[in-house]
Amino acid sequence: MLGVQRGMTVVDVGAGTGFFARAAARLTGREGRVFAADMSEEMVREMRAFENPDNLTPLHSTEYSVPLPDATADLVLAAFVLHETPERRRFFGELLRLAKGGGRVVFLEWRKQTEEEGPPREERLSEEELDHDLAECRVLSRGVLNSSHYYRIVQKS
Repeated sequence: MLGVQRGMTVVDVGAGTGFFARAAARLTGREGRVFAADMSEEMVREMRAFENPDNLTPLHSTEYSVPLPDATADLVLAAFVLHETPERRRFFGELLRLAKGGGRVVFLEWRKQTEEEGPPREERLSEEELDHDLAECRVLSRGVLNSSHYYRIVQKS
């Protein structure tokens, strides 16, 4: 669905232990690169403890700064981290900085509802709130992944 292909460069921001990053590394193949950034040193250590593909590089980042050059990625992924980000527009700016011209930024988030799994309802970000924050971006695709999650795929305007 995200269009990850061989040879692409993917940056997974807020990668945790690298669940999505390892999948992206398999899809991009030896020709591709995947950078998995997390601000938790513990998560980066756990990520490094896995048997990761050679094309996956774990990185320690800060909340609003990933140590990579501008226009690094064909695809930037932010999966289930927006609801934890106090300055979302600042965070968006960093994600867009990482994307190449024509590159995509993908947001996966929890639907704003009460569930046993995931963050409490009051911490979740509604689709309308995210759409408002993304007003300056070109939304390529939007939708619902399942009963608990939704997505947005954007490019710089």
